[in-house]
Amino acid sequence: MLPKAAEIWEDAEADALVCLDFSASHWKRLRTNNLQERTNHKIKRRTKVVQVFPSQKSLMRLVGSVLAEQDEIWAGERYFSEKVIAELFEKRRPSLPPTPERLAELRELARKAIDASLELADGMESV
Repeated sequence: MLPKAAEIWEDAEADALVCLDFSASHWKRLRTNNLQERTNHKIKRRTKVVQVFPSQKSLMRLVGSVLAEQDEIWAGERYFSEKVIAELFEKRRPSLPPTPERLAELRELARKAIDASLELADGMESV
């Protein structure tokens, strides 16, 4: 149905499943996007009040202010408890940072996944 999107997701499979390298106690928090969903809900609620924005910059300012507010909230909270974080570091082996080539490869892969998701979303909106 969407061969390009399927190909991108197949290429990203190893990176998408990296959470399975963590212990099972971490999986739920790693695979859910509740924080993102909550933030998207707040953005949607705030933009519905305005309804029509005079410019794209005004929309970006509103969304930026919501994200800044969320950043302040998240700065004071922990998504993982200290005990859970300690588990991670006990099991973690020292590793070398990724090479610049690997970072570029990962960025390109993320860009492709985002582009494919946007194309899929655009296709769903037009239906």
